[in-house]
Formats: sequence, structure tokens, C-alpha cells
Amino acid sequence: MISKIISFCCIALLSIFISGCGTSNQDKIVLKMTHTQNPGSISDLTAQHFKKLLEEKSNGRITVDIFSNCGLSGGDLTKAIELVQAGNIDIHSCAPANIANYDKRFYSFWLPYLFSNQEELLQFCASPKVHKEVNNWCNDLEMEMLGLNNAGARQISNSKKPIEVPDDLYGMNIRVPGANIFINLYRDYFKANPTAMDFSEVYTALQQGTIDGQENPVAVFQSSKFDEVQKYLTLWDGVYDTTIWVMSSASLEKLSPEDQEIVRICANEALEWGNNYLANNEAKIIEDLKADGVEVNQLTPEQKAVFKEKSAGIYEEYRQIVGDNVIDLFTKDYKE
Repeated sequence: MISKIISFCCIALLSIFISGCGTSNQDKIVLKMTHTQNPGSISDLTAQHFKKLLEEKSNGRITVDIFSNCGLSGGDLTKAIELVQAGNIDIHSCAPANIANYDKRFYSFWLPYLFSNQEELLQFCASPKVHKEVNNWCNDLEMEMLGLNNAGARQISNSKKPIEVPDDLYGMNIRVPGANIFINLYRDYFKANPTAMDFSEVYTALQQGTIDGQENPVAVFQSSKFDEVQKYLTLWDGVYDTTIWVMSSASLEKLSPEDQEIVRICANEALEWGNNYLANNEAKIIEDLKADGVEVNQLTPEQKAVFKEKSAGIYEEYRQIVGDNVIDLFTKDYKE
């Protein structure tokens, strides 16, 4: 009789233990986050800061697994968006125009010379009008925009010669992201040979001479070690780039309202951290690249004006694609 009682008690205690463990596992939330760049890049550092903030504010209950170089989509920038829509990726960090294959309005982020300086870009990123409009585009794609931040001006590098005027790009094989607007810009306005290529393939293509050059912010140039295979870097400030964080609507809806708010707060703080990091380190990155033997060519305002004039026609071309209201928002209305 006593042995039966002991057995019953052991079973009851085991049941309680298992039940307790089950509750703990259910409470634990793991978010899968991807970005398009290498480990140690500005995108990676900002994602790591988000992970730190979120795990701290949730007392470890919410954790983040980070996958660089679009690690959950095999390096495919477009496939990553599809996986976010399906909820297989919870949060994704990328250039907004990576989403343009699903909604052409996202091309607007890569119009040349939208902003004269980083202050204008930061004003754009913080604009409630921009947030409302772009979040609506994201909602149409089963996603929510968590925020935008400064990714740095996209600069041109190559292995041939300094770039000082648009004609210097004539016939040059330049890697561009798989977005029509960059193909149009380099092919139709600068008479180069743009080659669309996933970012994970760029270093090898530069090393092997398959392409002559590429364009990306200097922080990406450095973290990707392009200085090992590219001698010339031209600071033309043609496109002040942004990074957008999007979250799967399906993933967000699984969270309690309180947890949703924690995610939004931490994303906002992390993106602001990224802005500050870039502002404090970009000049040093350029000096480090010079020290490593990269010939950095800073265009004068007059030289930039020639590039701006040469590419001005793309605005009317894309006004027909994205609509007057979008062009107006991106060029002037965000300031109101």
C-alpha cells in the first residue's frame, strides 16, 4: 500500500514538473531575424544591438537568432521577402528597394540625389508622413514596418580608374542590386554595363574580374573587405541609402500587445543606435580605407551637379511607375 502511495506521489510530482516545463517553453519566444550584409557590418551590429535590447527588456523571455547574408533564403534578397510574408522569417533588415519586386513604389528610395546631405535623409527617415505611407505598403504585403534608418551614401568602387565624370563609367561592368531602377540608372544614363548580382557573390566576382566595380556605402565596402580587390573609391553621394526593418504580420500577431510594443520600442532604439554609430564612424572608415591603400576620390559639389543633371530624367521615368504622390512625398512633402 505504501509503495503504491509513493508511486502515485512520484507520478504526480513528475506531471507537475513536466507541466511546468511545458509552460516555460510556451512562454519562451525566439524571433528569427535576417539581414543582407556580412557579420560585423553596420546592419549586423544594429541587429545585435536590437537583440541585446530585446532580451534585456523581456528579461530573457524573448530572444533573437540573427542570420547574416540572407542566411535563411540562401542569399536571395527577393526570396527573403517571401519568407517574411509567410512568417518563416520574423524580422528582416534590407534596403527598401529590395521589396520593389513586390511593390514598385519601393524603387523610390533609390532615386538619385533625393537628399543633399545626411540631415535631410534623417529628417526623411523620421517623418510621420513617410512612416504612415510606407507602412501601408508593407501592410499590403503582410508585413509591418518597424522603422527606417540611415545606411550611408552609396559610393562607387572599381578596379580600373578614378571616376570623376559620368563618362568615366562608360562601358564599365558595375554590379548593382537586382532592382530595375539601378539597372536603368547605370545603363541608360551613365552608359555602363550594370550586372544584377546577389550581394553574397560580389567579392568573388570582383576578385575574379567578372565585374569591374560595385556601389555600396563605405561601411559595407569596408566590412565586406572590398578594399582587398578594389583600388578606387569615388564618393559621389548619388544615393543616400536607407535600411528598412520589416516584420511578418503573422509573427507580430502571435505576440501579446505588450510584447508587440516591446519589439517596436527596441527596434526604434536599435535603429537610432545605428544612426549614431554611422555618424560617429563613417569618417574614420574612409581614413582607414585610405591607409589601406584605397584611392578615395571625393567629388566636388560641381562634379556632383554634373552627375545629378545627367540622371535627372529618371524622375519623370519613375513618376509614371510609382505615381505623382509618391514622388512628391519623397522629394518635398516629407518636410511638411
